[in-house]
Amino acid sequence: MARESIDKARIRCRLPARREPYWGAPIGRGLFLGFRKLEQGGTWVARQRDDEGCQRYSSIGHADSIPYDDAVKAAQAWARQVDAGVDASEVQTVGEACKAYVKDRRREKGDANADDAEGRFKRTVYGCSIAKVKLSKLRTEQIKEWRAHLNMADASRNRTLSTLKAALNFAVASRYVEAGRAIEWERVKSCEVKKRRDLYLSREQRHALVENLQEHAQAFVRGLCLLPLRPSALAAATVADLNVKHCNLSITSDKAGAGRVVALSPDALDLFKKQAKNKLPAAPLFAYDDGSCWNKERWKQPIKKAAKASGLPAGVCAYTLRHSVITDMLVGNMDSLTVARIAGTSLAMIEKHYGHLLQDHAAKAMAELAL
Repeated sequence: MARESIDKARIRCRLPARREPYWGAPIGRGLFLGFRKLEQGGTWVARQRDDEGCQRYSSIGHADSIPYDDAVKAAQAWARQVDAGVDASEVQTVGEACKAYVKDRRREKGDANADDAEGRFKRTVYGCSIAKVKLSKLRTEQIKEWRAHLNMADASRNRTLSTLKAALNFAVASRYVEAGRAIEWERVKSCEVKKRRDLYLSREQRHALVENLQEHAQAFVRGLCLLPLRPSALAAATVADLNVKHCNLSITSDKAGAGRVVALSPDALDLFKKQAKNKLPAAPLFAYDDGSCWNKERWKQPIKKAAKASGLPAGVCAYTLRHSVITDMLVGNMDSLTVARIAGTSLAMIEKHYGHLLQDHAAKAMAELAL
């Protein structure tokens, strides 16, 4: 196969237009850069021959916008990806990586985990320009710029960033992009959040909240007031997860993973039994008014309106109830490890967000020590 000095622009200009690229000298072992001459300008094409003699091709870009030396670097980068087993034929962009991650979470972790990630991506990624950025070209500054435009508190930004990073790391693990690209998002550090979770509702305030809810929402929110669960975990519970004989509830779908069993108080057991009555085992234990499962969009506004009607502090949400129940458990002298296991979180997170409560109780206990 004849080779041309395609590194010289004056020679490329004199070449006749044709579909078959003009190939230059090798730029690597079995690697060539070609120039496909068009009626107007031309494009760069990379070709690599593997050890078995198979040829692979990749379009590099238009020669008018990419100089020869840059085209060589791009071809060599593509060859390294091929050698590393990277296959970007199905997943190329950030948005596609997020969708692939959600699909994997649904298969490996369940609907609650997948729905949480999918909801975040719908709100913050899919409709943004970052979704169209190719994984191979994603830069640290683009991620920082995306995060800066998120209209949410720093703690929420951190959770959203962590979910995006998980999707990008999944893309690396799945070989949709070379591992070296991970440095671009590893450089983006979480925002420093010093504020602890101080918004607490007393039992009287929680009772008022439930009373001011629409009737179809009262049972679900009351359930959140009786257990330290994530709202999505309670929403995913089915009738089959309730064990009346042993007075417990199996958590089969949760952000923290499935498998734990939570003991029920007499009040909680009575509520759950009423919700399970005359339902099939696979039915939602706490169903929406049309019989389907609750989700964030369904409980968000009712709780917000009921909180306002009850005269509760601004910012009350479903997670406020989880925080309040966990606080009651710790103040009631339940050990933090047990609380962490029931709530489906780590001991480190309990100490981070509720350490001030533990310290207060420790101080009181020490003050009572005497001889």
